[in-house]
Amino acid sequence: MDTLSSRAKARDLRFEPYHAPVVFALGLFLRLWLIHTYPPVFGDDSVTRLFLHDRISIAHSLPALQASIFLLTKISDDIFAARAWMALIGAVAGVGCYYLAADLMGRSGGLVAALLFAVNPFLVAYSTVPYQEILMLTGLFFAFHFYFVERWVASSLSLGLACLARYEAWPACAVLAASYVLKHGISPMAGLRAAILFGWAPLAWVGWHGGLSPAGTYVLEVSPSPARLWRYVYLGWITAKFTHIPALLLAGAGGWLVFRQGLLLQSRFRVVAVFLALFLLSIVFSAHGDPRDQVRFVTAREAHLPISAVAVLAGLGWPRWQRLRWVLVAAGVLLGLWGSDRFLARETSQPRLQLATRVAGYLDRAVSSEQTALLLARPIPAEGVRAFLDRASRTGGEPNRRKAAEVLEQTGGTAPEFQRTAVHCRRARQRLRTLTSPAVSPARRREQIAAGLPDWIVLWSDFAPEDSEDARLREIAVANGPPAATFRADSMVVEIYRIRR
Repeated sequence: MDTLSSRAKARDLRFEPYHAPVVFALGLFLRLWLIHTYPPVFGDDSVTRLFLHDRISIAHSLPALQASIFLLTKISDDIFAARAWMALIGAVAGVGCYYLAADLMGRSGGLVAALLFAVNPFLVAYSTVPYQEILMLTGLFFAFHFYFVERWVASSLSLGLACLARYEAWPACAVLAASYVLKHGISPMAGLRAAILFGWAPLAWVGWHGGLSPAGTYVLEVSPSPARLWRYVYLGWITAKFTHIPALLLAGAGGWLVFRQGLLLQSRFRVVAVFLALFLLSIVFSAHGDPRDQVRFVTAREAHLPISAVAVLAGLGWPRWQRLRWVLVAAGVLLGLWGSDRFLARETSQPRLQLATRVAGYLDRAVSSEQTALLLARPIPAEGVRAFLDRASRTGGEPNRRKAAEVLEQTGGTAPEFQRTAVHCRRARQRLRTLTSPAVSPARRREQIAAGLPDWIVLWSDFAPEDSEDARLREIAVANGPPAATFRADSMVVEIYRIRR
């Protein structure tokens, strides 16, 4: 059912060619401007992906985004190139949102939904750095759109991309496959075609690894704890927090229309709604909770899908506000632009991130091509490593725990401050070293120290020596004082020492 009048439809047909380019340009230029204004890369996972740019597989993460970063760094290892790539993906996601929303409610409503999607502060901020969710959304939007217009191969490829970006896209395979079989008649051949078209990516991934994720990692955890239901409250709060009031008012009208007009009885709405319901069900079984509380909370980034759903509902409810509709849309867009700027300003002002970027700039200027710099910082907390290994043991026994230890070693497990500094270095990146890592055994640490002292030592104020060798390195640094450079942010201090031979 199209909620627009025939007159509005006529206007849609006349202006439709301009909708997608407007959404794309807005999404792209907003992200590029934010990247230029706030150059530090925030977020632990995003930094790790850039730090391990020479890998395609990282722990349990699906490979689509990391593979693109791997290929991109063969052309340029400048982090701006990777962030510009993310900005492009985010802009294309806005176009995908437009086409899907237009399939559901007409072009004007689709444009409203896409504009509010394109400037949502949460979605914008997390698509300026390498996070997988925006790539998943891009694949999902186009997968559903191409399915609705019966372009089966294009839908299959788009869904495969989404499924190789995030596990949250996998329920769409079952939904689209079932819908395809019902559309073409229930038969073995229709079932086989549906399985191939919409299930090839998960089937290939599971077949390659012999399970949902590589050995030593985990993605699902079955637990009877009712505390896991609190995850829904948390995601609802995140969705409301990062959706401005004008968009919420429009979405409220859209939600009312869904029930009042029985839109869930229509096949397109029903297909999307069933996918969202399965996604919400899967949240309870996610094994990767928030470190603050692994049971009650999941990562806030799981709100990408609920926030996108709210944007689509806003497009649906847009006509109901009559004279105020364009005022609400304009206010939503302006508040989105302002909120996106504030989000990036807050995330990039974190003291540890600010110090890492300032240290990286200094090392680029000071460390010559023949020199090395050793960074001494707080390693990954031992309790975090223990929790990771314990959860691996609960999901797969002692063999899985041993494999998890191997995964930790293979993916570095280095101190977050080292990774942040290395990623923001340009010239000095290949000459920066660290010994504070679960992947570096005490014997290996002694070997590296015995091989010779570095030319520079970067000492973070919260560095705590784990053994006598670490303590000796700190003593050597201080003995070469005063530091060549000192950087401060809040209570944190980083001192850089030039080691005399």
